[in-house]
Amino acid sequence: MNTFGWRIALLVGCMGLMASNHPVFAQQKSQPSFIDQAISKSQPKMVKVFGASAGKVEGFATGIIVSKDGLILSSQGVFLDGRQVKVVLADGAEHIATILKRDRETQLSLLKIQAVTPSFFELSADSVGKKGDWVIALSNAFKVADKDEPVSAMLGVISLRTTMEARLTKRDVAYRGELVLIDAITSNPGASGGAVITPDGRLVGIVGKIINSSETNTRLNYAVPTQVLHEFVAGKASVNGEAQPVMEQQDVEFGVVLFKLGGRNNPAYIDRVVRGSPAAKAKLKSDDMIVSIAGEKIGNLKDYAESLKSLRPEEEVLMIVKRGVEMVRVRIAPRLKK
Repeated sequence: MNTFGWRIALLVGCMGLMASNHPVFAQQKSQPSFIDQAISKSQPKMVKVFGASAGKVEGFATGIIVSKDGLILSSQGVFLDGRQVKVVLADGAEHIATILKRDRETQLSLLKIQAVTPSFFELSADSVGKKGDWVIALSNAFKVADKDEPVSAMLGVISLRTTMEARLTKRDVAYRGELVLIDAITSNPGASGGAVITPDGRLVGIVGKIINSSETNTRLNYAVPTQVLHEFVAGKASVNGEAQPVMEQQDVEFGVVLFKLGGRNNPAYIDRVVRGSPAAKAKLKSDDMIVSIAGEKIGNLKDYAESLKSLRPEEEVLMIVKRGVEMVRVRIAPRLKK
């Protein structure tokens, strides 16, 4: 594998950093190793996560260790479809992780491995970093590592701290809550769950799950801030004790029957709308093609089935369908499957 991938990304970032005359770098022009030190210090706290497949490709993401007894934070994704996933530590050791809990609004998941993990990130209850501060994003983007290779690194700047609901309420996104916008390109496959750190190694947050806008065909580069991570871990699971198990998944439906000719890779066209169902109330129609649900792109029948697994009964989400040449947006709440 590419053991020097992060060094290439780092070199490109450093070139821009030198040109900027930023005070942090102005003091370090003769010894830019302070960034190397932060990366080296953080690598043992990073993990690669592998799980259920997405089509023919194994699902993969990144995670961070947040306790000495094997608690790991990551994002949500197809790799969590099973109750257990594989985690690879920085030294290449492989462990089976149990999914303790996950949260749809913050798109976070908490995993646990049976191992002692002396190197871990401290989760601050207060925000770390402010607008204009330099940050380093560490992740297993594009699956550059699968054993003991280091994860990749990119330099960036905190562009803004905001809340998703306040600024993007009309966008088709699943994430709700505080976030840190950064100018490093983190919206790549496998990057979600990676660490965003300061040049001195403090955790700013973790790379959020990819958010697509089906209207503008753009992606958001952001981190879930450390205070949100702290609340998520402390909420129903103790860092030092036994966490509560994941709630059993509830099967939900919208009340549509999809065309199934040709297999699961076909687009999600609606064949029939069940009378009195959420789909009927939302005025969905036969021949509508489902494009996205709660910010998740729906490319085929498999995507549709996967999207239902993360939805809660009676919780309204945004669905976008293609009706002829028109894109129609509807608010719809799934019901328990009958």
